[in-house]
Amino acid sequence: MMDNMLQKITDFIKKETVLTIATAFAVASAFWVHPGPQYVGYIDWRVLGILLSLMLIVAGFQSNGLFDAIGRLLAKTQNTAQLMLVLVSLCFFSSMFITNDVALLTFVPFAVAVLQAAGLAENLIFVIVMQTIAANLGSMCTPIGNPQNLYLYSLSC
Repeated sequence: MMDNMLQKITDFIKKETVLTIATAFAVASAFWVHPGPQYVGYIDWRVLGILLSLMLIVAGFQSNGLFDAIGRLLAKTQNTAQLMLVLVSLCFFSSMFITNDVALLTFVPFAVAVLQAAGLAENLIFVIVMQTIAANLGSMCTPIGNPQNLYLYSLSC
């Protein structure tokens, strides 16, 4: 019984390494800054609500098959390199007009769905890293691509 429970805990820690480390650091930080009622004031509920809304929209697109339909259009690419280039370019150009985080929240799940459907899951990490770089580079090109750019633009006028 005890060995079974210990095995389940070990499996969970191996499976959810980032969650486990983050939880350990959160508990450790409570020794320096003691938890209290002021903690609720630290949370930016507006930003969390916006991010939740974006994730729900992306999940809705995915469940309605929109990503699958666009994925079928991407099937016209001739090889894996072209497919990856298109997926990365989508992030780059869209982040010029929407913020980089919105571009990533939209196109990373799309890339995951497309690559898994194409049997190219071994390229997931590379494509996601390149999409992240592309989204950040694309968002720097226009004032509306990055919230910090809007602030800097407002200072320059």
